[in-house]
Amino acid sequence: MKAFITASITDEVIEELQKKMEVTYESWRDTGNIYFDIKELVEKLSDYDVFITEADDLKKAELFEQTNLKLIASCRGDPFNINLDAATKNNIPIIYTPNRNVVAVAELTVGLIISMARNLTKLERFLHSEDFEIIEFEDWINCYNKFMGSELESKTIGIVGFGQIGQRVAERLKPFGVKFLIYDPYVSEEMVEEYGDKTDIDFLMKESDFITLHAVATDENDNLINEARIKMMKSSGYLINMAKGSLVDYDYLYGALKKNEIAGAALDVFPLEPIDEDNEFLKLDNVIVLPHFGGNTIEVVNRQSKMLLKDIDIWLNDGIPTHVLNPEVFGAKDVKQDMSKDTVQKYKEEIVCVCKRLLNDGHVIGSAGNVSMRIKHDNKEIVLITPSNVNYEEMDKDDILIIDLEGKVVKGERNPSVEKHLHLGIYKEREDVNAIIHSHGMYSTILGTLNLSLPPIMEELVPYLGGEILCSDYGEAGSEELADNVKASLEDRNAVILANHGSLCCGSHLEGAYTVLQYLERGSKTYYLAKLIKEPNLLPEDTIDYEMDIFELFKDSKKI
Repeated sequence: MKAFITASITDEVIEELQKKMEVTYESWRDTGNIYFDIKELVEKLSDYDVFITEADDLKKAELFEQTNLKLIASCRGDPFNINLDAATKNNIPIIYTPNRNVVAVAELTVGLIISMARNLTKLERFLHSEDFEIIEFEDWINCYNKFMGSELESKTIGIVGFGQIGQRVAERLKPFGVKFLIYDPYVSEEMVEEYGDKTDIDFLMKESDFITLHAVATDENDNLINEARIKMMKSSGYLINMAKGSLVDYDYLYGALKKNEIAGAALDVFPLEPIDEDNEFLKLDNVIVLPHFGGNTIEVVNRQSKMLLKDIDIWLNDGIPTHVLNPEVFGAKDVKQDMSKDTVQKYKEEIVCVCKRLLNDGHVIGSAGNVSMRIKHDNKEIVLITPSNVNYEEMDKDDILIIDLEGKVVKGERNPSVEKHLHLGIYKEREDVNAIIHSHGMYSTILGTLNLSLPPIMEELVPYLGGEILCSDYGEAGSEELADNVKASLEDRNAVILANHGSLCCGSHLEGAYTVLQYLERGSKTYYLAKLIKEPNLLPEDTIDYEMDIFELFKDSKKI
């Protein structure tokens, strides 16, 4: 087996990889080369099985169709430069390194805030310029007065995006005695109450002294900090963008900074990268410009190297890597066939992968929700289920419990999910269901709080969901009442909305259940947004009947 590596990997991990395969190491840091030409990259990879990358362009489907790659490893937390659909279609797993740089970015954010508060960058530039000259004592006094700064204590920090980086920024700034305003529609009040107040984006823009961006780049967040919101900022306010250039209207921001309508900015990301000497923000004295340096630390390279080595080891031993973006490439088998001990471990790993995927996709927070699979082992049906109160980010396969169909723990040190009765009740009534995901996705939760069902409004929803998705009556978490209500509303469909409690999706295998979840959230979002304008139109009855026939075919073929 041969591996081609263009990412930054430590010498220690290179040595470990060389024990397992033939390695060609050409880090972009050493060669100065990043592959953007698809033909050049296809030719380069023609003789390799494994590609470990960081910045190369893997968006073209030809790369996956015209090479013999068996694994791609990305040293990124957000491998947006990889065509995941094409990789999956060609049965190539994509492993990645989530949270590898969260500490580095959080620490740099704090450093930039302090630097701007104390005018350190302006002062340092002045001291290195030809303008700096101390002839009279008065010259020193003028310099002293010109660069007077402010303390952070009692200042208001607005954090946009309260994921792993946003939380770490708050943790590091809390000892300074600052106040926090936090905008993130995907986190709960309870999650932010330790630090400050959860608020809407406009209030945050108006009231914050420092606004730091850590949101994910999505269509929803595109141009989030637009002209109108920049105008809301205090004239003494500062903006820090360590996330993505697409979040901000940079054209208007430049004008606002040039006219001193806001005090300053620190920018590590831009719409067009890499930046060069012609970047217009370099001309502004009130801006700190960085060339996408947030994760540029020794520790990040160490961390990503160890993460990839661990997952490659799992893959080489026929396991499912912990951090894989497309676990479905490992095969969606009929999970009710009799399983060996090793295969049970693989399915535990698959559950952990799905849990981390739920977390990364914003469908759950912390330890919320639960996942299970029904399999046959030693001629008995057993259920693999997630534990209660274990954060998905920290969960591993050893945390997954084995229980029987009566809820008794067969193997495991932790307590099974409080929703085990809900899962077991469905397995007992639905022979076709072998995997269940209960999550708290935003838009299904919105429908649940409004006690709304999801009607058949889009053709692509019906074959995967099974017609109208009902909202069950309310029941307390973990109660038999909740389990009974959900079963009654689920019937023979693949999904149900839980009143005030997210959703439940099921399938013949775990990837199928996750696909159902994706369609449910997309449909719930479309329905909710359309309903803000007027009552959405339903599909014609004959169309629904046709799509329901496909739904039955999907169930029979175990596609879902």
